[in-house]
Amino acid sequence: MSTPPLRWVLAAAACCVLGHAIACGSDDNGTPNGPSAVDGPRPQSPPLPPPDKPSAVDSGASGVPAGTGGPPQVLFVGRFDTTDKAAPQAAWPGSRILTRFYGTSVSVKLDEIVDDWMDGGPSYWDVTIDHAAPKTVAMIADHQPHVFDLAANLPLGTHEVELYKRSEMQTGVTRFLGFDFHDGLSLPAPARQKRHIEAMADSYGTGYGIVTLGAPNLECLPPPNHAGRHQNFRLAWPSLLAARFGADLEGTVYSGKGLTRGIWPTDDDGLIDYYNRSNPNPAMAHDPPLFDLSSWIPDAIFLAQGTVDNGLGDFRTVYRDFVVNQLRARAPNAHIFLIVPGRVARDKWIDTVNSVAQERAAAGDLKVYPVVPAQEEAEEMTGCGFHGSPAYHQRIANEIGAVAAAKTGW
Repeated sequence: MSTPPLRWVLAAAACCVLGHAIACGSDDNGTPNGPSAVDGPRPQSPPLPPPDKPSAVDSGASGVPAGTGGPPQVLFVGRFDTTDKAAPQAAWPGSRILTRFYGTSVSVKLDEIVDDWMDGGPSYWDVTIDHAAPKTVAMIADHQPHVFDLAANLPLGTHEVELYKRSEMQTGVTRFLGFDFHDGLSLPAPARQKRHIEAMADSYGTGYGIVTLGAPNLECLPPPNHAGRHQNFRLAWPSLLAARFGADLEGTVYSGKGLTRGIWPTDDDGLIDYYNRSNPNPAMAHDPPLFDLSSWIPDAIFLAQGTVDNGLGDFRTVYRDFVVNQLRARAPNAHIFLIVPGRVARDKWIDTVNSVAQERAAAGDLKVYPVVPAQEEAEEMTGCGFHGSPAYHQRIANEIGAVAAAKTGW
């Protein structure tokens, strides 16, 4: 029996969510320089030799690896909203979609959602084929499905694909509608990393403004400063930590948001409220899609919050309760690193992280640690709106990583 072509590999058919060329090019700083959606005809791939059995292909003379022809498999890393299981939504930066296939070409169908209140859209994604240097794709913010050609004319064989969301929810939410391997065959998805880490931060941990450096008065064009084209979470310290430790990352980061509130006077939707959401869109706060926190337990947690909350009278109590009642309750055995976030009210935050870590140690919890990176210097803050450069993020990752390595043994 011959195997029919596998068309539009849908996420729902793939698995439960646990969490050489592309159609657009990019310039040297990773910003796309042209349209990235292709809705017309694509180059035809040469036909593959059909296997005898669709569920167990012999890896002998045909050269087709064993396991092809089974159900499509896609790995999701991070928090995805699976309310519609046929179209998982990626809101958080650092969300990853991975697959493997046998063939010569691959495309993906995506749909971008940009609400009226959002500005700076659309979302930006990195596309990586076979672990090569990533190429950047800009979404099309019309809430319509678009086909993006990811690779064509590859050598006939096994290939791995990764999609990586560089930008935050405020610039757009992307729906994944499926891969197309054309005449190729699906292979088992890549395995998860053995280590899992979670990081929480405001704009100093999101890669805000990190692409466009040294703009006049640090006001980036085109505006706004937080636009997706100026962001890249892959270059931010949480992602650098994950790379250092070979870990999957859950980036629960949100520019302009603190533990209890946002920077806007009427915004009281802080991390303590949106921590359990699969999509942190404040417009959905009355009935948000929730993430199953028990489905993905971090081995290490990095909390860098407090700058936006400066002025809250009883911040220490709120901070301590979040650490104990949410972070430790979710991950009883995780290493928790309490990080001083920056220069604002620095002495206050140093006292807070030290006293909470000491309190936990006195209670027998010896895996809660204070981390006090060196204060940022002006020459490091050359991103949009006085945000960190790649050098800043690398230094912060190095300093936090040194403490984490000593405590975890990683």
